[in-house]
Amino acid sequence: MQKRSGAAALPDPAALRTFLEADRTPVSPPDILRAFGLPAHLKAALRTHLHAMAVAGDLALLPPGRLKGVTGLPETARAIVTRLGRVGLPLAHLPDDPAGSTVALVTTHLDGHLFLPGDALILRLRPAAGRTRREGRPIRLLSSAPRQLAAVFQTAPDRLIPCDRRLTFVLDSAPDAAAPHAVADDGVLADLLPTQDGQPPQARIRTVLGPVTAPGMPATLSLLTHNIPTEFSAETEQEALRVAQHPADSGASDASCAVAGTTGTVKRTDLRSLPLVTIDDATAQDFDDAIWAEQTPDGFRLIIAIADVAHYVAPGSALDTEARLRGNSVYLPGRVVPMLPPALSAGICSLKPGEDRLCLFADLQITPTGQIRTGTLGRGLMRSAARLTYQDVQQVLENHTTSPAQPAAPPRSPVQAPATALPQTQTQTGGLLAPHLQELILTLQAAALALQADATARGVQTQPEEDYRVTLNADGQPADFTLRERLPAHDLVAAFMIAANRFAAGELIRHHAVGLFRVHPAPPAPSATRTGGLRLPARMQARYAALPGQHHGLALEHYTHFTSPIRRYADLVTHRALLATLEQNARNPASRQPDGTDLPALAEHLQMTERRAASAVQACQDRLAAIFLTPLIGHTLEAHITSATRSGLAVTLTKTGTPSFLSFLALPDDSGMHDDSRPLRSDLSSGTRFPNSGVLSVVLNATSPAQGTLTLAPVSARHAS
Repeated sequence: MQKRSGAAALPDPAALRTFLEADRTPVSPPDILRAFGLPAHLKAALRTHLHAMAVAGDLALLPPGRLKGVTGLPETARAIVTRLGRVGLPLAHLPDDPAGSTVALVTTHLDGHLFLPGDALILRLRPAAGRTRREGRPIRLLSSAPRQLAAVFQTAPDRLIPCDRRLTFVLDSAPDAAAPHAVADDGVLADLLPTQDGQPPQARIRTVLGPVTAPGMPATLSLLTHNIPTEFSAETEQEALRVAQHPADSGASDASCAVAGTTGTVKRTDLRSLPLVTIDDATAQDFDDAIWAEQTPDGFRLIIAIADVAHYVAPGSALDTEARLRGNSVYLPGRVVPMLPPALSAGICSLKPGEDRLCLFADLQITPTGQIRTGTLGRGLMRSAARLTYQDVQQVLENHTTSPAQPAAPPRSPVQAPATALPQTQTQTGGLLAPHLQELILTLQAAALALQADATARGVQTQPEEDYRVTLNADGQPADFTLRERLPAHDLVAAFMIAANRFAAGELIRHHAVGLFRVHPAPPAPSATRTGGLRLPARMQARYAALPGQHHGLALEHYTHFTSPIRRYADLVTHRALLATLEQNARNPASRQPDGTDLPALAEHLQMTERRAASAVQACQDRLAAIFLTPLIGHTLEAHITSATRSGLAVTLTKTGTPSFLSFLALPDDSGMHDDSRPLRSDLSSGTRFPNSGVLSVVLNATSPAQGTLTLAPVSARHAS
């Protein structure tokens, strides 16, 4: 860089920030001066310049450790607002902090901008004071969440209650003669107006959605409050229809074939002679994985075929941009929001029975005890032999029991009739399952048991989770809540998917390919409390990462997502990376490796969309539960205690699985929950005692279908007597 005179001015903040954000190599003030061709005597002036930039928040986005030899700078950080706290001040997450810290903002707005969940901003951090949460003062807004809110309209006076339960404020309904007319308990979309100091926030009604208890409204409100896109652009829809017109059938009947499509001619292994089957829920429409297995003299051979979405979705295309934005499909009770348009997700990519489909497959050889001996990855052309449900598979397993002492049957051809007659199995569609498919299911189960035995040997411990299924009646209203049954058929499919994902991760590492990995850190050790007990650590969550790492839950050194590219963008990224290892062809967009410099940001984005989808599903179920439970207001119900905090108990209603909260202020002072028949234990963080069984009797005082919340109270002494 050309030298300047000693009196040359320092670079402006924008140029200096661009320079500092462009690299991760640590630099000192002399390094910066040399890079800009400035004399060394400006070092003191540069330090002052950097301090002023830090005060303005211009250094908050620097890579960790980028500046060296510069001390005394104010601490600033990028933050994303997550919710409003109990006192009305926003709480924000620091995504660049390895500890994932949460800070409390000292104000609700900046320059008339009322902070909402999803807003990204620069904070100046204050030191932590004791055990209280750190505080941050907003400096600059980086990006804004949508300013249109879903709310429920109330009268006398006219006001709007946000349907997003993360928002604790009430909005004044701004008068507008042109606004559509709403009646009490209507759901509306309202535009948030700029906030003035000392004035309550206001919003203007834009659209009336209808009663919050109307059929389909719980799903609509859950999608709106989580800002999940539901409509595809015209360009994306047109592109989906165009690429879906390329048929998969090549007319070949030998062991290999060539298929022409949007990404050129690709040689594929013809798998159409194998009776690969899909196994999914009865309501599923997007079938992105099919499995087959046979017993071998030294174990089993497995083929896991996955829809070749990368063949149809080219990097940088409208389809790719939309899929990346969404991150994943969202499955709500009674409604599905797909990641890809239906022409792909439920059409050409879905592994429908009797139709030729392109696939990427893993061909694995495993030992009798479930270890992967060898494996190959390839492109294939398949034709699903059957679309099975978990219940279909479970019925076959229950109809056929094999004595542990019975020797294994010899391998047979997929079309060879079984040596002994099998009980007839009727599928959920009303047809009879062919004997050779019943034999296949039994072989699949034997292979799955071997894989599960290997997982047990690695130390994997299965933790049961309560997952409620909502049944809607013909009018779309909630009719029942039941615990979702975990069947051996579910575990069968899961074992095959884990094996395929594990193998795919190994292939990425073996070829030094750039991709996304699934990392699950081990939980920290329990810590001692001031009362002498143990505080159990919070359960760690699996996440996406640009570098391989341990998956503690599966006891694996590395893991990735490979088996669901129709509904997860991370799997599509994995497919592209693996395709690049099969054929290094720069002219083929589908085999172009992902840009590694973008992967950390992509991992963070996909982590957000995954959490967003899970939260939207829970919110929808909670809204349906509020509607379902409204007739039971005033009745006594039971709730499981899930955790305790300093302020109360987190509980889950046993009837619907709905989470709620009981403040310790509402609990009776005689500390037995009015049930002397049960032993009691003291909660370590609060000192309050509650039943050792972890079950409370509670009274349902109110429901909020708009927010999906319940108001519960412990049974009083009068109720319990």
